[in-house]
Amino acid sequence: MPFIGRWHLFALSGCLSAWAGLEKHSVVPLVVLLIYGVYLAMRKHFAFLFTLLTIFFIIQLDIVYFQTNQSQFSGAEESVQGRIVGLPQVNGDQLTFQLKTDSGESMLIYTKLRSKKEKSFLIRKLKPGMPCRVSGKLEKPPSPTNFHAFDQRQYLERHHIYWQLRATSIPIVTDGSPNLIERMQRLRQNQILFISDHFSTTSSEMMNALIFGADDQMDDELVSAYRMFGLVHLLVVSGMHVVVVFGTLFYIFRRLGVVRDYAMIVMIVLIPFYVILTGSEASIIRSGLTAMIVLFFGLTHYRLPVSDPISLACLLMVVYDPNIVFDLGFQLSFAVTFAVLIGGPTVLQRYRSRIIRSIILSLLCELAAFPIVVFNFYQLSLAGIFLSIFFVPFITLLVFPLGTLAYFASLFHLPFVDFLSFLLDLVLYIPHRLLLFLSNHPLLQLNYGALTGWEAVGSVLLVAVALTIWEMRNGVRSNAVLLAPFLILLVWVYTADYLQPMGKVTFLDVGQGDSILIQLPHRKGALLIDSGGTIAYEQETWQKRKKPFEVGRDVVLKELTALRVNRLDAVFLTHRDTDHIGGMKGLIGKVGIKHLFISPYHDPDHEDLRLMRKMINGGTQLSFVKEGMTIKIGETSFYILSPNVRSTESNDNSLVIYGVMGGQRWMFTGDLSQQGEQKVMEKFPSIKADILKLGHHGSRTSTSERWLEQLDPKIGIISSGKNNRYGHPHVEVLDHLKARKIRTLRTDQLGAIAFYFTNKKIVHVRSAVHP
Repeated sequence: MPFIGRWHLFALSGCLSAWAGLEKHSVVPLVVLLIYGVYLAMRKHFAFLFTLLTIFFIIQLDIVYFQTNQSQFSGAEESVQGRIVGLPQVNGDQLTFQLKTDSGESMLIYTKLRSKKEKSFLIRKLKPGMPCRVSGKLEKPPSPTNFHAFDQRQYLERHHIYWQLRATSIPIVTDGSPNLIERMQRLRQNQILFISDHFSTTSSEMMNALIFGADDQMDDELVSAYRMFGLVHLLVVSGMHVVVVFGTLFYIFRRLGVVRDYAMIVMIVLIPFYVILTGSEASIIRSGLTAMIVLFFGLTHYRLPVSDPISLACLLMVVYDPNIVFDLGFQLSFAVTFAVLIGGPTVLQRYRSRIIRSIILSLLCELAAFPIVVFNFYQLSLAGIFLSIFFVPFITLLVFPLGTLAYFASLFHLPFVDFLSFLLDLVLYIPHRLLLFLSNHPLLQLNYGALTGWEAVGSVLLVAVALTIWEMRNGVRSNAVLLAPFLILLVWVYTADYLQPMGKVTFLDVGQGDSILIQLPHRKGALLIDSGGTIAYEQETWQKRKKPFEVGRDVVLKELTALRVNRLDAVFLTHRDTDHIGGMKGLIGKVGIKHLFISPYHDPDHEDLRLMRKMINGGTQLSFVKEGMTIKIGETSFYILSPNVRSTESNDNSLVIYGVMGGQRWMFTGDLSQQGEQKVMEKFPSIKADILKLGHHGSRTSTSERWLEQLDPKIGIISSGKNNRYGHPHVEVLDHLKARKIRTLRTDQLGAIAFYFTNKKIVHVRSAVHP
């Protein structure tokens, strides 16, 4: 196939990657692949078409007849035994490790650590390959309860893990007899602990990531910054490390007079050990296999086309485990490497300036990863293209060699550690501060949101067309066309939003709390009523997680990003309880807020005031609202029905918001109690509501029978946490709703609940969890 045809091969691989991520839209890439097959037939590429169909047929046979993607456990088992797989992970007071049971099935084990001493003991006691017995309760991994939340159950099932066990006691382990792979994994674990014990936090995190592939220890905020700018691959052991390590090793062998073929054979033998020592992630497996294939054919003096080694590596990995195609690291690793291999020679031939070469090559990598990154993370920063010009050589040529030197020097002479650790900290300080600063002040950050099936596949085709045009033509215009996919897709998705005639009211699942997002039709406005919040409990330092769950950042912000809500026209905070406003700290500075509406009786504490000042400094207008006021967003009016005077009961200071959307009357009541309901009924004796958000999460102190009688709602929404300690919603409230035949929708049962509406009616209702 001519060189230009390989971009069509890239389009095919991109469509397959999209297919891997689009289970619910698999018909979309299937149609694209069918069109591509017709194209190959028309161009008379029959050999490639036959190969494509053969591979597709073999994979389908494997999936249907040979893959056993189901569990052997019933879920009633109270204890399991097997061998520890990989490195146990400790995060605060939680120990997690993978157990390969005696039946051969893998399982995820969670253990709550009881003391700092127990934590320190288990970190060093538990090792890969140890026979282990653990008692507890088997659970299915959780499914997402919000529309765009991470699907842990699907993720684990794709890694052949169908159960997780919550241990009721610490694991019982014996030393056992580890095999060769387990010995290598133990060596890796010991060296990771050695580095963590002897180097500073900054140095040890970077060294463990670059040398042993243990990036889970790195600061989450820093990793997020690397990910935001498309630089996270620099923290993963991959082809760069293989080239540097084994290139250096080959040079040493040759300088020592070792025959070329013998040196290559030694490296083929050593590469699998290096893959195990560095964590055996998809990226390093790909790099190791590709290197071994190149070396093997180098011994035979058979010249392979540049794309064949990586293609063979891909086939070997897929044959071993077809589920590997769902792995994000696998998709990104092959897409980016393929783009570099195919586009690199053209870049070297066409451009003389090293800076221009770096920019174009970085742009090619961004394009290759673009459909995958946007589909999974919703956002892309073009600033990463320019940052990579510095960070790629900085990490590759300075940090990685320096970290490796520091590690080996420490093995021979520990007093070197303090100086080398200080030196590495110094080298990393300014670049990391710069990354963190830019991540908090996004530059050229593009938010594409959650893509539909056609948009995802369209992004692949846009990239393929842009690369084809770039390859065919030379000059400034051909370089500019490489930016076209980023901009065209952005215009595409936002145009679709403005043309969308439906609005949406989404009751997010924020656990025991409230957060309601309203999006008006044709993108005419977006507002948030409360933000949920996580109640913090006092913990000792050793118990604290590296990145504790925070509702605002981990739920509300993620949903806003997925829905392309970059700016909220209004935020209503009904009252100052943490479960209603605590999530705001995760939104401020991340999403624009035009107006903040609170009650005059909100009574903010010092932390609330600090956040409000930050919002005002960011351009937010703060307004106090109370009974009788009207807030107009777009063409929709929202009426404030309460409060009018300060109440001694905090919940009765809640804002009560009333509006008409989709031809239905909506009532949002915060934590309004029965006394507050009585005041609203006295002030508005003829008020009705078709859809009622029940007050105080369905507590018996709210939602009186008289309230239901007057409002006469058709649907009642209860926002409460699953198995919450307050017993919400109360059985009396549920009985009242049932007696009046009011359809009850609960976030603790259904997860997030979304109402889609036009100007005249409710079109349909969806929930994140299907009962």
